[in-house]
Amino acid sequence: MIDFDKRLKNLKDRRQGTRELVLLEKGYHSWDSSDYRVQEAYEKLSESPGVRYAIGAMSAVNPQSTEISVNEGNRVADTLIDMLKTAGINASKRMQGSVILDIHIEGHSDVDMLVILEDTVLVQTPMLDGSTCYAVDQRPMEDIVAELRCESENKLISRYYATKVDCSNNKSIALEGGSLKRKVDIVPSCWYHTHDYQRSRQEHDAGIKIYHKNDHILIGNFPFKHIRRVNLKDQQYSGNLKKVIRLLKNMIADMPDYKKSKAKSLSSYDLAGIAYHMNEKLNVPSYMALSLVEKNRSHLSLLKASKEYRDSLKVPDDTRKIFDNDDKINALDILSKEVEDLALAIYKELRPWSQTYDSNAITAKVI
Repeated sequence: MIDFDKRLKNLKDRRQGTRELVLLEKGYHSWDSSDYRVQEAYEKLSESPGVRYAIGAMSAVNPQSTEISVNEGNRVADTLIDMLKTAGINASKRMQGSVILDIHIEGHSDVDMLVILEDTVLVQTPMLDGSTCYAVDQRPMEDIVAELRCESENKLISRYYATKVDCSNNKSIALEGGSLKRKVDIVPSCWYHTHDYQRSRQEHDAGIKIYHKNDHILIGNFPFKHIRRVNLKDQQYSGNLKKVIRLLKNMIADMPDYKKSKAKSLSSYDLAGIAYHMNEKLNVPSYMALSLVEKNRSHLSLLKASKEYRDSLKVPDDTRKIFDNDDKINALDILSKEVEDLALAIYKELRPWSQTYDSNAITAKVI
């Protein structure tokens, strides 16, 4: 059986920080018996622990915590961009990842900041307007973005001397501690003007090339297309897409380590894709949000059972299949069983006298 009291404690600690951390931040002593953390809406529900856990796991993190994360990311990126100008490098910033989409599950979430070279861009050729590409800087683009990476490392180390600046990651520079309220990852990169972007001139059609330090290569992705498509479908289904994504992420976070290590083969990007393809199953009223647990259970069950359907699904930006290796299939098996166990445990709370699972008990539940 699921220990929902333990899960509710873990959920609160993720969303607001541990009681001890909050006491420290507020300047209180560790022997103070009070818990100064705010009681959230899911905690106030007059429902069973399993129902409260499911609703809490689907809920967005406190907007104030998210705002702090956003502000810290912007503050570090703005400071770096100003310093880069002194080295003759013009750059801009964009946020990517779970925080900007509001699908993060921790109050003290890391923030992903793209720092994007502006002086030179990569262009998909042949250009649609028939013009010729020309850059003042004739070095290979890998060398140009490598310079951005190197200068970023030097500037951040000199500016944030009381902060841990970790330059060992191939794709990002991680800053943590010191004056920072959140961990911030700076990702040096450049623009990639695709044919779609050349047609539309809309930022969501533009690609990004991220510099890989050890391999000295540029790796492409489409973070703004991903963000736009997730946001649009979430709006279409009244916020239910993001609820399911958060639920899946919390389910993995609450797994024992031997399961979690395998389930994490499904990235946040993959989990967003799994939920994204639920489509009409996301169409439930806000007062019946618990039904998303059952609808997600049936969706994962279908993914397990139908290789043809599973193989047809791509991540929201269409750059690759969701299930592109065997480790993700194994992770799906684990995740599907966890969600199935969650649905069954909630059902047992709602219908303790019943011997057989009836999905209607969950899908018809009004909260």
